[in-house]
Amino acid sequence: MSATRRGWVLWDALLALCVLGVGLWGAFLSATQALQAQRESSGWAQAVQLSDDLIARMAVNREGLGAYQLALGETPATVDCSSTACNATEWAKADLARWKKRVQSELPQGDAQLLLSSTDPWQRLVWLTWAAPTASPWTPMPTDTLVPACATGMRCHALWVMP
Repeated sequence: MSATRRGWVLWDALLALCVLGVGLWGAFLSATQALQAQRESSGWAQAVQLSDDLIARMAVNREGLGAYQLALGETPATVDCSSTACNATEWAKADLARWKKRVQSELPQGDAQLLLSSTDPWQRLVWLTWAAPTASPWTPMPTDTLVPACATGMRCHALWVMP
């Protein structure tokens, strides 16, 4: 076998390694994107579950519905209704305190607000926000003035409910 022929074999092996490297790089990027999508969907699923939890709490305590109000950044006072008798308003405050703690613990940098509708006293807006590094800015529909804009780097879940 001549020396020139052995050189071609070396180039073939080097080219095969380059093709293998590009293929492995593509697989790595694909796995990274899949992990990122899984984290994203997990955040959305958790936000929906938290919204459903609050809606169920409000549906059970319809008498205290007027007390279900919460601003972003607000930490509701904890009311202990397990050892003392509470009225409907106190139950609502206890529900909000427990629910807000769940939001903060289950969503990264999680925060929430609960707003009253300006047109219907029974309707509420459940607004959840959490950190998502790949999130693009989201602007609500122009007809919905009560829904705030979602901050850059955050994901937001808005849900109008009538408990």
